[in-house]
Amino acid sequence: MKVDPVRDADVVIVGAGPAGSALAMMLGRSGCSAILLDRAVFPRDKVCGEGLMPAGVEVLAGLGMACDEFQNLGGVTYRVPGAGSARGLFMNGSGGRGVRRFRFDQLMAEGAAATPGVQARFGCAANGIEHAGGGVVVKTASGDVTANYAVGADGLRSRVARWMGWSRAPRKPYRFAFAGHVAAPRHGLDRVVVTLLDRCEVYAAPTQPDELLIAVLGTKDALRREGETVREAYARRVSAAHPEAAVSPGTAVHGAGPFWVRPSSVAGRGVFLVGDAAGFLDPLTGDGMSDGLVAARRLAEIISSKRPEPERAYRRWEAGQWRRRVLVNRLALTLTGSSLLARRALRRLQQRPSTLDRLLQVNDGSQSLWSLSWRDWSALVGI
Repeated sequence: MKVDPVRDADVVIVGAGPAGSALAMMLGRSGCSAILLDRAVFPRDKVCGEGLMPAGVEVLAGLGMACDEFQNLGGVTYRVPGAGSARGLFMNGSGGRGVRRFRFDQLMAEGAAATPGVQARFGCAANGIEHAGGGVVVKTASGDVTANYAVGADGLRSRVARWMGWSRAPRKPYRFAFAGHVAAPRHGLDRVVVTLLDRCEVYAAPTQPDELLIAVLGTKDALRREGETVREAYARRVSAAHPEAAVSPGTAVHGAGPFWVRPSSVAGRGVFLVGDAAGFLDPLTGDGMSDGLVAARRLAEIISSKRPEPERAYRRWEAGQWRRRVLVNRLALTLTGSSLLARRALRRLQQRPSTLDRLLQVNDGSQSLWSLSWRDWSALVGI
């Protein structure tokens, strides 16, 4: 793609997280020029479930980025105290990874900055978007940036979506998370573990050999008792689910939410949304980073192919991905929202573990919903 002589780049990307940085790398390698903006300077930390599913690992492999320094994830275990557990395996690729965002985001941003055709401008905040001369103008504190297209990869509360008039309020009931990195010496965990407690879920992923990322998910009234501090509530839930993990006075506990946010559009007038900016459901399914990387790959293909109406092509593809994610998320929230349903489903999944394996493939996007048989569905609803 040839850059318009009066424009700075083919594409300007707002947000240098995993999706934005991966998109910049892919565009640069395809012969497009890109300017990557982020108000942060890397390394920087970010609240996240930090579980990268196999589809995301596959995208990174295509970029030549090894994930060997991160913790292996072989699957997901769901458990209910007193009712046992069900284990699902990642059946495709080399499995998932537990990635510490402080390090992972730095690697992604550095990889983008080193890609020919990509200009990385960190510590540079975008302040607005305008349209002029058939292209887009992104306003920054350092001056205007002009391009053929703009991409918002700026997260759950996307300012790009707001500037385009696409923002919508989170869906009720509002769900939130408390998250932190907790010391767990020699934990030996090689998978994501989701523990279903009373009205909340505790999600754990290994990020270091002696450290776990642990997030507590639920509605506001379920997460914290009256008069209880955030740290006290977090420590109580972590202790119940993972007594081997220690929440120390120095453990930083962060809050996130509300979740289930979906903009009214993900593409139009030369502007696209990717990653969490295009919609985020719930951390429970752990698919956010991987889906963002897969979407970045698809968007790079659409833009670099110079096909007509790229916005329409992206909207159509992304809508199919969103439908799949919504179905899996609703199923997960329905089961975890009822202790009776959860226990019944857990018993059936213990008898039919292949069902959970297949559900993880659907959640990862490597298999369609139609790959689930009627026996799988009956196991999931505990029949």
